[in-house]
Amino acid sequence: MSNAVLYWVFLGAAFVIPFVIGVWLMRKTNRLGFSFWITTALNIVMTLAAAFWWKSVTVDPFRMMFGMAFYGVSAVNLMVIEFFALFSIRKKLNS
Repeated sequence: MSNAVLYWVFLGAAFVIPFVIGVWLMRKTNRLGFSFWITTALNIVMTLAAAFWWKSVTVDPFRMMFGMAFYGVSAVNLMVIEFFALFSIRKKLNS
C-alpha cells in the first residue's frame, strides 16, 4: 500500500477504535468520566503514533503539516463526538 492509503487507514483507525472502545466501556460500566478519559488517552496515543509515522515518511513540508492538521482535527472531533455519544448512552441507561 502507498503512504497515502496508509495515511487514511491510520486516520480511520485512530477515529474508529477509540470510539468503539468508549461505547463498549460506557455500556459495560455506565461511568462517563472513566470511559471518556480512557478513550481520550487511547485517541491521543494513536493519533501521535500516526502523526510521527506521517512525519517520518513525508519529505514535503507542506504535505507533512497539512496531514498533521488533519490528524489534529480528527482527534478533537472524536473527543467532541464521543463525549456527546457517551452522554446520550448514559442518559438512556439511567432512564
